[in-house]
Amino acid sequence: MVGKFICILLAEDNDGDVFLVRRALDKYVGQYQLLLARDGEEALKILERVNQDVAAPCPDFFVLDLNLPRYSGIRILERLRNLPRFARAPVIMFTSSDSPQDRAEAFRLGADRFLQKPTDLAGFMKLGELVKEILPEPAA
Repeated sequence: MVGKFICILLAEDNDGDVFLVRRALDKYVGQYQLLLARDGEEALKILERVNQDVAAPCPDFFVLDLNLPRYSGIRILERLRNLPRFARAPVIMFTSSDSPQDRAEAFRLGADRFLQKPTDLAGFMKLGELVKEILPEPAA
């Protein structure tokens, strides 16, 4: 996605994970704007604001932690898929969960990828690679 800012909504409550996600995005994505939601309620408020105000920064891409305070990443995914503006937006569920039920539910609701949080920097860099891989090509 050369030459175009991408707006990414990251719903993540762990400061260390936010730092590592930023490092991965810096390395693989290039220019981006990060909207950070520290809990599910904040993420839902961002979605509602964008849905009601066409001038609000609009996420092109979503990285959602499954286990957030207040509302889960699954609830956020379900809500965004019900908003026409985000019906096809790329979503990566990024979670410590290795539950087959969580994975199945995320894919049923339209997640593009389900990535278990790694324990090392190299693993976090894979998130950046995935975002780059999934990004839509810029219009010519």
